[in-house]
Amino acid sequence: MTKIQEKQTNRRREIIDTIIPLLEEKNFDEISVEDICSAANISIGSFYHYFNKKSDILAGLFTRIDSFMEKEVFPLLNKHDETENLRIFAQSWLGYIEETGLEHSKLIATIDTTDMTLSGEKRSSAVVLEKIMHRGQSKGIFTVEQTAEELAELFMIALRGLSKDWTSRNASYSLTDRGAVYIEFMLKALCI
Repeated sequence: MTKIQEKQTNRRREIIDTIIPLLEEKNFDEISVEDICSAANISIGSFYHYFNKKSDILAGLFTRIDSFMEKEVFPLLNKHDETENLRIFAQSWLGYIEETGLEHSKLIATIDTTDMTLSGEKRSSAVVLEKIMHRGQSKGIFTVEQTAEELAELFMIALRGLSKDWTSRNASYSLTDRGAVYIEFMLKALCI
């Protein structure tokens, strides 16, 4: 990533961060671009420099997850056993969703899922997950016939599905506890 891209990414994150407090007062649909600009102390032109439309700011919420994963989780994914790396990845992902709360999770559940950043690059979480799957296949741990890319996509679909279920049930259960059960099921399926 160039310095310009890094600066733009950081500025997008700053703007995205300003919407979270606004969501405590209003639903996303009730928040205007002007409200966001006022909270971020930027002009409307600046907003449209970083985002094509208001809904892009929601897609930017994925950058918050990726940022957390990059700083807190990726350094831990150094186990020789790739199933353990997947456990850490999945539990951390679900823990982040649970920790950030129901309202934040509801927003993420309403937006189109993407493995691409707003700048058109593959999201870091998708890249790291593909690497884990590839290493697991290379070591003979994951024996199913799908490609590493397909396995990474299926794994993320399962995590997102569990997160969406937790959201639709208004956080009525521990996402990380239920996730631990589902993760073991998914790991067994990879090793068939």
